[in-house]
Amino acid sequence: MSPASRGTGRRLVVEADGGSRGNPGVAGYGALVRDPATGAVLVELAEPLGKQSNNVAEYSGLIAGLRAVLDIDAGADVRVRMDSKLVVEQMSGRWKIKHEDMRRLALEARDLCAEITDNGGSVDFEWIPREKNKDADALSNEAMDGKSVHRVLTGDAREGADAAATEPASEAGSTDGPVAAPAGVRPLRLLLVQTPLDDGPTRAIVAAVRRLVGPGAVVVGADDDHSARVVRDIASAVDADAGLSGDWSGRAPGDGADARVVTAYRSLVASGGTAVAVTSRRGILSVLAEVLGTPVDRFWALATAAGSLTAVEVWEDGSASVAFTNRTDHLA
Repeated sequence: MSPASRGTGRRLVVEADGGSRGNPGVAGYGALVRDPATGAVLVELAEPLGKQSNNVAEYSGLIAGLRAVLDIDAGADVRVRMDSKLVVEQMSGRWKIKHEDMRRLALEARDLCAEITDNGGSVDFEWIPREKNKDADALSNEAMDGKSVHRVLTGDAREGADAAATEPASEAGSTDGPVAAPAGVRPLRLLLVQTPLDDGPTRAIVAAVRRLVGPGAVVVGADDDHSARVVRDIASAVDADAGLSGDWSGRAPGDGADARVVTAYRSLVASGGTAVAVTSRRGILSVLAEVLGTPVDRFWALATAAGSLTAVEVWEDGSASVAFTNRTDHLA
């Protein structure tokens, strides 16, 4: 798409921060994307960085926030708000970048900004005092405490967001809205695994799943040969039975969400507990469309990679959250 392309006209705000306990020291970043019209937070991110400098952490928060914008709306007009004078001035082109680590991270951030402008959007930077950056600061402190956060917020946290992001779920192929679990059923914790392109990453996928779920998990997935092998290997690793079904293939006719996948997902909601489902990219997006109420014209907007992990939590009243999407660190 050329720089002359028209953007969507949507406005988004990135708030980002990073810190280190010692410089360098134990570091982490926090970032969020906010709808400035309503104040609603759309995405929250935090990630530990090991031993790094404060400046590396701050740039890492900026990069995470810009990547989240690209997932939400690549053609948006973006205001980045940070309390780091260094990052704001360097990204605005007013201060030189001398340190090699800073130069590398700044180039990565500028590439992300260029991708937004190539899609017709814009990015500008605003310095704010620390007391006005408390939400991002809190996330970065969670990261420095060793916590990873990737929340795509739904429900009350997103009330009032623009209509493109909040059309009824029926527009994505679902007609009944959020599904409440029957009385007495435990909440659902669902880990979605996108079928890898070949068998090479399977061992790494199984190890990652085993770290995230314990004994007693239900393991299901598509019944094609490739997916079935992954399902069986995961089931063996967590001492569970392998449930194979064409309902998880994500290949039913039609556009948008696959109704068969949505039905299979709702069955898991009705049972509750911890579950793992191996499915295609369309299968992953079908579940996310059900949770987020994604309109058909935005169905393919979320990036997911072969072999990636996505986590969804559903509570007894039907409210849901996306804990993280497209996690691929286990494939590195």
